[in-house]
Amino acid sequence: MAYRLLRRLWQLVALGLGLRVRVRGLEHLPRDASGRLVGGYVLAGVPHRTWIDPFLPWGWLPAEPRLAFFGDARTIARSPLRRFVVRRVGGILPIPSHGGPRAFATHLEGAAEVLRAGMVFLLFPEYGPPSPIEASRPIAAGLGYVALRSGAPIVPLVIGGSHELFWGRTIVLRVLPALDPFVLAGLPLGAAAPAPGSREERAAAHAIAEGFRAASAGGVDAARRSAEARPGTKKRLTSLTHLFR
Repeated sequence: MAYRLLRRLWQLVALGLGLRVRVRGLEHLPRDASGRLVGGYVLAGVPHRTWIDPFLPWGWLPAEPRLAFFGDARTIARSPLRRFVVRRVGGILPIPSHGGPRAFATHLEGAAEVLRAGMVFLLFPEYGPPSPIEASRPIAAGLGYVALRSGAPIVPLVIGGSHELFWGRTIVLRVLPALDPFVLAGLPLGAAAPAPGSREERAAAHAIAEGFRAASAGGVDAARRSAEARPGTKKRLTSLTHLFR
């Protein structure tokens, strides 16, 4: 109940900011034989432009199955208010803030545990400097590692219009058909996942990242175009773009 109330509150806040969110492609979300929505897949959001992006799937995709994110353990426990919100929202995996192979393995196992539990693991896999608004940035191989070690399909979620926020802005969320990570990696039909930490796994993870970017490229540009403001639109409150920068 608290989770649904917080979702509704965020939708009302967005409405109060003059933002209009349009969702397309919900028919591409995985379902079971009876048509019921199921989890156990990786939801990969692109492009990630501003602070609002993580709140969009949380507020406008179906409430069930639940989404799960990575979150820095120290950051989410920094204050009583943060701890209060995290406990009620749920779905935030506290991960170590230090790096290294051990932390990386912890991250992958946390994601796999979420997927085994039937939740949806959400991440924004881009890295590097800003890209043109019609294209995503390069995709990190971490997306490939999560999919390979869990065997979970990847569902692209493209976001249009979040690069510049203003009163009356339309933002488009477009769900694309699920992708098989083994197909993206070029692995033979029925092949087992490469051994963890092997050269083969590293090559497959990078191939998945490149394949995902290619498969989502058209959707990224289409979402951007469908969210474009009409010529001559007066953009008020553009400061919303950097509200939580």
